[in-house]
Amino acid sequence: MRMNAKTVAFIVILLYNVRICQSKKYNNFTLFSAVPKEPDQLKFLQNLSKQKYINVMFWKKPSVLYEEVHFIVSPSDIELFLERASHFRLKFEVRQKNIERAFEAQTIKKYSRLNTATYTWSYYHNLDDIYQWLQDMALQYPNTLDLSSIGKSVEGRDIYAVSIKRPGNKFKVIVEGGIHGDEWIAVEFVTYLINELVGRNNSRNWRLHDLAKKYDWYIIPIVNPDGYFYTHTTDRLWRKNRRGTANAIGVDLNRNFDYNFGKFDTSEDPKDENYCGPRPFSEPESRLLADFITERKQNLRFYFSFHAYGQKFIIPFSDRINHIDNYNEMENFGKQAILNIYNLYGTKYGIGTTYDTLGLRISGNSASWVKKTLGVRYVFTFLLRDNGHYGFALPPSQIMPTCEETVSGLTELMLAKPRKIRLNLFNKAQKLTSKIHSINFYDCKKYYNYTLFRGIPVENVHLEFFKNLTTVDYVNFWRSPGQLFKPADFIVDPEYKEKFQKDADNLGLYITTIKEDVQQAFDKQTVKTYIRRQMESFDWNSYFRLDDIYQWLRDMAKNFPEEMEIISIGTTHERREILAVKILLKHSTIRSKVIVEGGIHAREWISPAFVTYFINKIIHAPVSNDPILKNIALTYEWYFVPVLNADGYEYSHTHDRLWRKNRNARGSVDLNRNFDHAFGTVGVSSAPNSPTFCGPKAFSELETQAMADFIQSKGLHLEYYFSFHSYGQYMILPYANLKTHSENYGEVYKMCLEAKSKIARRFNIKYTIGYLTSGVSSCWVKSKLRVPYVVTFELRDSGNDGFALHPSKILPTCQETMDGIISLLTPRTTAYAKLHGEHIDSDAAVSQFFNRHLLDKIVLGFNVLLFITVRFD
Repeated sequence: MRMNAKTVAFIVILLYNVRICQSKKYNNFTLFSAVPKEPDQLKFLQNLSKQKYINVMFWKKPSVLYEEVHFIVSPSDIELFLERASHFRLKFEVRQKNIERAFEAQTIKKYSRLNTATYTWSYYHNLDDIYQWLQDMALQYPNTLDLSSIGKSVEGRDIYAVSIKRPGNKFKVIVEGGIHGDEWIAVEFVTYLINELVGRNNSRNWRLHDLAKKYDWYIIPIVNPDGYFYTHTTDRLWRKNRRGTANAIGVDLNRNFDYNFGKFDTSEDPKDENYCGPRPFSEPESRLLADFITERKQNLRFYFSFHAYGQKFIIPFSDRINHIDNYNEMENFGKQAILNIYNLYGTKYGIGTTYDTLGLRISGNSASWVKKTLGVRYVFTFLLRDNGHYGFALPPSQIMPTCEETVSGLTELMLAKPRKIRLNLFNKAQKLTSKIHSINFYDCKKYYNYTLFRGIPVENVHLEFFKNLTTVDYVNFWRSPGQLFKPADFIVDPEYKEKFQKDADNLGLYITTIKEDVQQAFDKQTVKTYIRRQMESFDWNSYFRLDDIYQWLRDMAKNFPEEMEIISIGTTHERREILAVKILLKHSTIRSKVIVEGGIHAREWISPAFVTYFINKIIHAPVSNDPILKNIALTYEWYFVPVLNADGYEYSHTHDRLWRKNRNARGSVDLNRNFDHAFGTVGVSSAPNSPTFCGPKAFSELETQAMADFIQSKGLHLEYYFSFHSYGQYMILPYANLKTHSENYGEVYKMCLEAKSKIARRFNIKYTIGYLTSGVSSCWVKSKLRVPYVVTFELRDSGNDGFALHPSKILPTCQETMDGIISLLTPRTTAYAKLHGEHIDSDAAVSQFFNRHLLDKIVLGFNVLLFITVRFD
């Protein structure tokens, strides 16, 4: 039968808009995400990729513990996978039940030749249409945009480069996209970037338009045209190029550059996705790109490589664990760009090396080769949207938002360059300080291959051996030796590990290895950037730097101006403020006080994390569904000092993760040995290089002076004092320097027993009560001000992680500790109730009592009498 012209046209349009020629389908393939938390879970996932006994394709590979993994499983192997996952107790999440449906939703729109306005970023585009659009753009902007072929691919397709140049420009920018066939969003962004660079009267992206005039731009939208074409016609998940053999095996072009070739995350098996090829630059695509870059290396200032997916800024070098060259400068610029991206659509990006962000090391990638071989100062790899819900199946509705936010970030990153002047001034100031402190500001100490050991002394000779180790530089104690049969935790410099183990064996000392390489654990302690005025960007799934904590506190105070106040109680030796928070909620009627201290030891990151959590819970208590928390929050006048040791805390982020003391040019001091209670007697050192150096005299440090003055100014009606440390899971009662009990020790001990039980109910974390040392803040508070209830917490964990507590454990630690705090604060309510002749034996009864009596007008004198007659022994 004959078809008329309209029918033929309809069929042509249908063929262009729907991918009907794709031969390989992924019907009912399920997209999973999982987080391996145990070594056997990680090994199970890694074996899936190696042994292939289950049909699995990894989109984000299993590399290290606690890093999310993404993969699709064929329908024929779903049951087997679920059975094996259950065997290894691996928890997983289904992201997409049928990934083929998500691929089908990635609609391809036909471009109308010679009409560049029909090329939009609401759809994906095939190779022919992209190339036709580029040719039309060159015709439309003949004085600005030049289009040329840099050579042919394996299958003979042109690899096009776009040049956007203006007379007089000195510096160059090179942009690369489409090196992996399946990363469609990378290609779409690069074409969007070209359009924005040549667009006129572009008020939306005027800053980028200025950059187009300042730099010469060289852009390769699709390095891998064969692979990109293949994903549209044959296999949507094809990654490599096409080698032209009968099986068209292909090479991963981003493993084929001559940078540490073939060493990390590469394969010699041509069937593998990360096959690196027989030799560096074996592929015409990688060779042509390298030649193109090399020819333009003079005054090449920026190199950008765009990939998908993961929402990351990757900084070279990809095979390194440590940060080298101008990493800190690029990280600084990248963080500014990340803020711009977040402010547009709330998309959260991470930043770091490949190892920092993905937990793996790779070789032979283009960005590292450019940085190493050509010495380009600013080299960034962008992993675009998303974080794994869709992955490579990103729907068309997200193309334009991705392009807009990426342009915003790219522009900010490039404009951050002039701020290098201010950064240099900052560096000079830091170098001047470094001469005083004998340090280099960006020379952050690493603990690669330092082993975390645990030893238990069972004889006096063992205990003496451990105590002698406290005086040597190659051992760093995390839990100091104290008594027989009490564990001591410590790390040993790899250079001296053999000697240490030999000495321990000669004494018959039992030693357990807790962590082979503590730096790997530190590397997992992600530090997040707080976005100003975006309260939700501060959470308890990551750690935060000092400035971010302080900014969050200030923003919180602005949100609750009538109930929360920020107070500067003093400054440190390095002139940082020591901030305190006062909270007095509306309708609060009882005016006894609680002081909460955190961050007195720099390396104990979980302490400031919990104190900020505590603040957040109290300020939001009036809208809480927890009546006990609400009643307690309304009962007290609250004071918090989240980071007493501000200098030391910042130093632990920038210089030495295990720094404990403050920063004092005369000799840094353990602030929790510097208070005037049994000063210098127990658990201290008089050697300035010791981590427990107590200082030349009590209150010799600005921080302890400021804290003491602050506490004494609030001493009247101060009922509770809590101090938070880590680690060990202890509740420590005054007096830590005495073996005998005094004052109301028995009462507080019983309160702690109840709190211990409440803590254990949530996650079965077990606490112990008691410790031994001197010169600590809590003992001084108890003895000087006669505060009834003083407790020091040593938070998680019991030693498996120690100071390297993983971010996934921050929130559970905060939640269970809050349970214990509420328990400790509840007996005060019980005492008040007894004066009313009521019996309270449960949390529910406490709540009912408060609902009846909270609004009673309680005069201050009566309240003081209550404390004296009921709570003191």
